[in-house]
Amino acid sequence: MMRLASLAVVLAYTAGLHWIYISLHTYGEMPAWLAALATLLLSLYVALYALGALALIRWLRLGTQQWAAPFVIAAVVTLAEWCRGTIFTGFPWLGLGYLAIDTPLAGYAPVVGVYGVGFLSVLAVMWAAQTIRHRSWPAFGTLLLVLAGGIGLGHHRFTESTGAPLKVALVQGAIEQSMKFDPNREAQALQTHLEIARPAAGPGGAHLIVFPETAMVRPWDLAPPDYREAFYRLTQTAGASVMLGLPLRDADGYRNSLIAIHESTPSGSFAARYDKHHLVPFGEFIPWGFRWFVDLMKMPLGDFQRGAKRQDPIAVRDQRIGVNICFEDLFGEEIIAPLSPEVPAAQQPTILLNISNLAWFGNTIALSQHLAISRMRAMETGRPMIRATNTGATAAIDHRGVVTDQIAFGGPGLLFAQVKGMQGITPYSRWGNLPVLAISLLFFVIGIALKARRA
Repeated sequence: MMRLASLAVVLAYTAGLHWIYISLHTYGEMPAWLAALATLLLSLYVALYALGALALIRWLRLGTQQWAAPFVIAAVVTLAEWCRGTIFTGFPWLGLGYLAIDTPLAGYAPVVGVYGVGFLSVLAVMWAAQTIRHRSWPAFGTLLLVLAGGIGLGHHRFTESTGAPLKVALVQGAIEQSMKFDPNREAQALQTHLEIARPAAGPGGAHLIVFPETAMVRPWDLAPPDYREAFYRLTQTAGASVMLGLPLRDADGYRNSLIAIHESTPSGSFAARYDKHHLVPFGEFIPWGFRWFVDLMKMPLGDFQRGAKRQDPIAVRDQRIGVNICFEDLFGEEIIAPLSPEVPAAQQPTILLNISNLAWFGNTIALSQHLAISRMRAMETGRPMIRATNTGATAAIDHRGVVTDQIAFGGPGLLFAQVKGMQGITPYSRWGNLPVLAISLLFFVIGIALKARRA
């Protein structure tokens, strides 16, 4: 039975991460056998945490009828998930909490975050199993109570609207990854982005126009003057602010960044910048000893410097935009850092913005997975999240995690949305993962004590 469970875990993670192969082989031009092996090894690494949790649960030998069994099992699984999201810079993709994003349990996200929702998901499954297998009415009643609590919390507002709504236009260029870094097609890609954005510059257009990650592939200071002038003209025509993703060159190296240009920004400069802090291993920084592996891929701009941990939000009219780039929105504990009680309310972001380029992974489940991740961050923080991506999912998400507008995957488009900024602090923004980790450690100790008592 344990072998079958282990095999199922490995297969599940391999299926959930199969899109890694596309980035390595199709676009990175790595040999197919090596790309497949690397994808399998990553899946095995990710699965190790779940397999370790299964082995630990088996070692504890909990009786399925024990009242503590669901709590101890949920604690072990949650601690394993947290370790996976933390060790070696963390890889929390495919976290259990995201599976519950459209269930009543998601109502707990503003209180306990994605790890807490995962904890409750395991509890729910265990109580359901006790109900079916042992006819345990206390387990059934507790399950109903927890689900009802999630529904109630889902209707509670931890944050409130602030300032005038912001009219945003989100650009999805659908630039093929194979042509994105082709210098002979760079001008064509830029023109595509600008043509898509043009309707946002008309009368009654957007207050903020956002282009995706690496909308420009050259650093701002190395781009031809006519490229830069095109964005200045757009701000002046629209009377709007423009944000776009691009690499920036500093004295110590390159950074994966976003810049903001306002109508009053002098030509040749930009008003504000955000530099990505949490970099992707192999894609944006090279772990020690793996230079040979990265050299096998055709992956430009693969060795960035980190941005600062704390960066101010970017003001646009009445709102303050908290930026994160692609992979960064997997880390809820980092997204809430600017929302801690120590940060004055006037310096906290009111709207979250994610820019991404998932064209590396084709039209796969990676796009839907990343959308679910952004929805969870919106729930945890009580803030709307807007997303501008190259191929999807370009979307507007409200403070409850509901997708209010979205562009279809894979094709070009311009998404207009009116976004209400939110202020206030959710319990998760205040306490982060500490409560669920403390509870998990407590029940893990209880599980060990119960085993020792039986011995």
